[in-house]
Amino acid sequence: MKPKKLEDNPYTLQFSYIPPQFIERLSLSSEIISNYTRDVPTYRGMFISGIRGSGKTVLMGYIRKKIAEYKNWITVDINPESDILRSLASSLYLIPSIKNLFVKAKLDFSILGIGVSVEKANLVASNEEDAVKMMLDVLKREKKKILITIDEVTYNEDISKFSHAMSSYANVGYDIYVLMTGLIENIKEIKNKKSLTFLYRAKVKELDNLNLLAISNNYKSTLGINEDEADVLARESKGYSLAFQALGYHYWNDICNHNGIAQFDRVRDELYVTLSELSYEKIWEELSFQDKNVVSEMCRIIERTGNNAVKIDDIRNGLNKTSNTFNTYRKRLIEKGIVVSSQYGYLEFTLPGFGRFVKLQSC
Repeated sequence: MKPKKLEDNPYTLQFSYIPPQFIERLSLSSEIISNYTRDVPTYRGMFISGIRGSGKTVLMGYIRKKIAEYKNWITVDINPESDILRSLASSLYLIPSIKNLFVKAKLDFSILGIGVSVEKANLVASNEEDAVKMMLDVLKREKKKILITIDEVTYNEDISKFSHAMSSYANVGYDIYVLMTGLIENIKEIKNKKSLTFLYRAKVKELDNLNLLAISNNYKSTLGINEDEADVLARESKGYSLAFQALGYHYWNDICNHNGIAQFDRVRDELYVTLSELSYEKIWEELSFQDKNVVSEMCRIIERTGNNAVKIDDIRNGLNKTSNTFNTYRKRLIEKGIVVSSQYGYLEFTLPGFGRFVKLQSC
């Protein structure tokens, strides 16, 4: 086998783009793509939810790329911190083939700082919502469809304005659709605003962990290790997307730095540091005081018993909580993707090395 070089490492710790080593979530991506591209989509808006580092942005980028390959589809990625409607209008105008359609239709968007003033214009935009509507009218006549993608949405006035505009566009029958990603708590805050009809009705798809067999096969072929070694690495990753990349990244580097022989314990230590820096510190920061108490108590019980699966009754009793009160925390932590109830009456951490991280925070 060809010797590995550090600079050829095919795994990455960078975010927000489709990495060279990418494990497809075929079932979910196919479901979302099918929804948008069918003659009558079931949902005009969809959310992809998941914990930090679960691969939401990568999956959204993959879907955007695939839909862009369909005839007559246009995809536009919008910054959630921007004025979304104004950014949408600007992004559409900057697409050369689309811009020509607007120029031919004599549409004037100069009030928004887009293009130049058009003499004897057929229509003049007075605001960004009308500008987008004018554009959509032209694109509908050309039988073009638009997918807007927005990463890591949170509730704010601009999202509210965008939702109302999308309801208006949908009522007119314009072919415009939205795919968003976000943390479950941020998506719930948006959907709790029932006046935001469009986003309230948007479908939420939760991101599951990567398939362990797919991870093992990837490590086996890419790292050039045997099946048993690959299985050990796959299990260590727990299917967490960031861990899949980080584990492969550090294993590759360890091979290069130690004469072709990687050491699992050494790689695992590097993995935990990376996960702590890139994900866990932010996850911990976003937990409530009571949520932190629950996961800290889980760590104490794990250390005492040596069992990764912890009895819910033991956690509840350790915290002196009633069943009803504790169920609120349990449900919230499961929704956040931090714990899972793999067997009735028990909780277990879903993230590799998270218990060790929590233990250090709780000291």
